[in-house]
Amino acid sequence: MQSIAVISPSSRLTTTLTSIVEGKTLPIIIAEASQQTAVETARGLIEQGASVLISRGKTAELLRTHFNVPVVEVRHTFFDCFNAWTHARKIADKVVFLATSEGYQEILNKSRPFMQDVRVCAIDPFDTPQETERSIQRLVAEGFKVAIGGLSLQQSVTSHGLHYVMSYADEDSALEAVNEALHQLRIEQERAEKRIELESRYTMIDTIFNCVSEGIFSIDRSGIVTNMNAVAREMLLPLLPGQALQDSTLLNNVQLVFEGGSALNGVLVEAGHMPLTVNIAPIILDEQVVGAVCTLQKQQEIKTLEQKMRRLSARAHIAEKTFTDIIGNSTALQQVKQLALRFAATDSTVMIEGETGSGKELFAQGIHNASKRAGAPFVAINCAAFAPGVLESELFGYVKGAFTGALSEGKAGMFEMAHTGTIFLDEISETSPEIQLKLLRTIQERKVMRIGDSKVTPVDIRIITASNKDLPALIRQGRFREDFYYRICVLPLFLPPLRKRRLDIPELIAFIIQSQKLPSIRLNSAALTHLCQLDWPGNIRQLSNIVERLAVMAQGEQVDMPMLLLALQDSARMSLMGDETEHELDEASRIRQAFKQSNKNRALAAKLLGISTTTLWRKMKALGL
Repeated sequence: MQSIAVISPSSRLTTTLTSIVEGKTLPIIIAEASQQTAVETARGLIEQGASVLISRGKTAELLRTHFNVPVVEVRHTFFDCFNAWTHARKIADKVVFLATSEGYQEILNKSRPFMQDVRVCAIDPFDTPQETERSIQRLVAEGFKVAIGGLSLQQSVTSHGLHYVMSYADEDSALEAVNEALHQLRIEQERAEKRIELESRYTMIDTIFNCVSEGIFSIDRSGIVTNMNAVAREMLLPLLPGQALQDSTLLNNVQLVFEGGSALNGVLVEAGHMPLTVNIAPIILDEQVVGAVCTLQKQQEIKTLEQKMRRLSARAHIAEKTFTDIIGNSTALQQVKQLALRFAATDSTVMIEGETGSGKELFAQGIHNASKRAGAPFVAINCAAFAPGVLESELFGYVKGAFTGALSEGKAGMFEMAHTGTIFLDEISETSPEIQLKLLRTIQERKVMRIGDSKVTPVDIRIITASNKDLPALIRQGRFREDFYYRICVLPLFLPPLRKRRLDIPELIAFIIQSQKLPSIRLNSAALTHLCQLDWPGNIRQLSNIVERLAVMAQGEQVDMPMLLLALQDSARMSLMGDETEHELDEASRIRQAFKQSNKNRALAAKLLGISTTTLWRKMKALGL
């Protein structure tokens, strides 16, 4: 049986990886080995069936040079670099990172703007001991007192009188390596299966040939049909294998493929007294077209298939994000992530509350993907984006003729699309009392009835709702049903706003730059401190806008306070360390200011405010603007 072997160069990494795989039935073997014994240890494990290796730094580079199997590296992250730098700064001001891999050097270069007076020195993992010694001696001569790096360089550095700080992998990085290795293992297993499949493929061709609903035949350069399935024989009667193709329209298109060497797709022809759609692909051997394969399908069957595909495409809802995509290591965020992970283990209804831009849908997707329903549909709908009548049809669907403009074949609603999976109802506060009553019944009974229908359809779904408003306050105002609130608020999850997790802002800035492929920006300490102290009413969505703006403005220059204040000149609405009540009172003036700055462009105004145009429209309506 194929497995994954971990060649751990340190006891710290061994402990981290052991805690990840402990209690799980994963095909992973963990072996601790020094750089000198890593190759022999790995060779023995590969002989026992290991087809993927996990290691770190210089050891990972070494294993890649010796074995023709995938080697997954436990990558360095901003978090472990920053932690090591913080520790080193307590020892001395001049700090140097010793980067023994391209990945380590890359993350260090990206992290450098957040670490003052730091130097990155690339050490080739395949340098001779003498060359490594010379590199360290140069650093000593330049006055460095403390170095940061991996286990392989510790002895060389300390022998020259330098303090040495180990760069340890954090748990998220180790977990990411395990997940990547599991993915590589699946690929290796699939390759092994394909090799077995190739051995029996030729015995299966005839079965496959006659199993498909399309007509298939092959033809050589002389125009002789060499093989054809039963469907093609029926379409092209009385043509049989071994005979020349006589249909002039088909033959002309085949000749075009022979001459041009390129496939023809979707050609409409009249053959065998019926309209057909034909695809023709050349058979190329030693760069020569030696024949072609043709597929035939009745045009009416294609129309029927397209209608089915349109209905199926509505069910192609997937959740792409997991909890590992939620960036940040602040206590507030980690606590809510742990609680969300517990919620994921159940099937109870979850209510996610948080300000706009704080990541409600990201958490909803994370809960879905950590649950037993992962892989099933994840259907999300913003309840504020639809008028009440339209929202009802979107949620519950309708039958043929239910109302003017309805599709002739009817339409499945979001609840039906989410069957066996999760439905995410965002901005649930914007639903009307009538919709809330229908939702209440659906949640209680797990059954839906399409508009205009008399029958009910059972649905097996997990329900997650979200709101950026105070629902109990809406209940007191008579704008939200109390019985509905208690039905959806079984497991409440309160997301911290960005101002409550300020320690995450540097890591979020680095992530935004990397994920959006923005030019790197360097903030001086005053600018970074100022950014961390802003109140961020638009939360992470607003932070992303500001980072993108700074990347454009900086053009490689260091971002100082004047440049930052210029980028924030339209953001006077963000008060330093202000309380939430002031934001609510000043909402109308913030919207007016945004419209003034955007020259009354609603889309740009919404972007400046860090909200969607739909939310902006709703706020303006509520404020009478």
